[in-house]
Amino acid sequence: MLLKIRKSSAIYFKTNDTPKDTLINLSSHLYLNLHQITELSHYTLKTSLEKKTPERKKLLLAPETKVIHLSLAPTFASYDDPKNSGRRIHERRFYTLHFLPEAIQDYLAIRQALNGQILNDD
Repeated sequence: MLLKIRKSSAIYFKTNDTPKDTLINLSSHLYLNLHQITELSHYTLKTSLEKKTPERKKLLLAPETKVIHLSLAPTFASYDDPKNSGRRIHERRFYTLHFLPEAIQDYLAIRQALNGQILNDD
């Protein structure tokens, strides 16, 4: 099952490859395979948080910004070990999505889709 996160100027994300303290605007749709998600957490920022864009411009995340952190199965990103043939390297990939307050409807739709995949939702 695929989760489509629509492009939005009010959604920012980072992955393993994103430099520290940098967030990227979601400028095209992002598709995630829900069956590859192994860890999920979500929270709301209580205070403002300063990050940077890839162009090194300041980006201020307001309080009430919603955050979803996803870790994918290690088999999602695996490749041959260049130093040892016959061996594979499995990399745990993650996505952290920041939904500015004006993107609350997108956040709620994604949370609903994710909650439908959780078996022990307490």
